[in-house]
Formats: sequence, C-alpha cells, structure tokens
Amino acid sequence: MNTKKMITGLLLLASLTLLLSACSLFSGPNCDSGIEDRSGNLATGRKQAHAIIATLCTDRTDYNKGDTVHITFTVKNLLDEQIVLDGGQRPVMDICISAAPCLSHYQPEIAQLTRLALEPGQSHTIQWDWPTPGVDMDKSVDPSINAAAVYGNHIRLDGGLGSVSVAFSYGPRRVVP
Repeated sequence: MNTKKMITGLLLLASLTLLLSACSLFSGPNCDSGIEDRSGNLATGRKQAHAIIATLCTDRTDYNKGDTVHITFTVKNLLDEQIVLDGGQRPVMDICISAAPCLSHYQPEIAQLTRLALEPGQSHTIQWDWPTPGVDMDKSVDPSINAAAVYGNHIRLDGGLGSVSVAFSYGPRRVVP
C-alpha cells in the first residue's frame, strides 16, 4: 500500500510540474485598455459619452531571449457617430517599446497614417512582431530586471496624444537591485 501511495504522490507531483510549466509557456494575453470620453455640451444638449477605447496586448507576459513578442494595438469608436482622428504630422496610431524607435520608424505605412475616420463601432488594428532586425536591445530591455514596457499611442479626439501600456519580461527574471 505504501508503494501505491508513493506512486500516486509522484504522479501528482509530475502532473503539477507539467501543468505549471505549461501555464508559463502558454500564458494568455497581456492586455491593457484605456477609454477616452467625449465631453458633454450644455448648449447643444450633447451628453458626455465614452468615445474611444484603445486596447494594447502582447501575446504573453514572459518571454525567453530570442522569442518574438506579438503585439496588437486596437482603437475602436464607441460613439453612434463617425469620429475622425487627425494627427497632423504624427501617426494616428503607433507602438513603441521603451526608448527604442517606434513601429512607425520601421513601417512607412504606419508613419503615413496621420488621419483615420472610424464609423460607429468600427475599429482599426495595427500589429508588430518584435524585435525586428536593427532593434537596439539596450534601449528596449532594462538589463537589471529583464523587463520592457510597450506603449500604444493614439491621437485623441482633441488632437492630443493618448497612451496605454503593458510590461513584459524578456529573458530570465531578475530581482530589482
């Protein structure tokens, strides 16, 4: 009987170890969202309302060095009317990692998208598989903790800059010194 208990205990330990390693390998999306409100106007009777939701995601929170980080950034119109995001000379949407150059630096079509009209309920998504060749990892990943921050920047209704961010670990985790 003790042999059966020992075998059962070992099998449970092996199952738990397998489950924990699978969870770390296949951790789910790492996302953050921010909502921009449209101001109300007493003179016209327009009520304050949620106008834009910006959602930024990486496919995981933990990566080994050399892994590709899949990043998705979406801006959605929450109003029941068309909105126009106008960045002037700036891209309407961009993805940046720490102090390194942003996605618009590598993709001219992102840099040239300076105006975006979104119908009610419509969204626009940009994606980036990072790091790309030429990325300066010293500017992108903090070597003391092997962590980086991703920023999804978008033009707000008033022409200002809105931003959401997520952090991820890139390589073995280190404690903060």
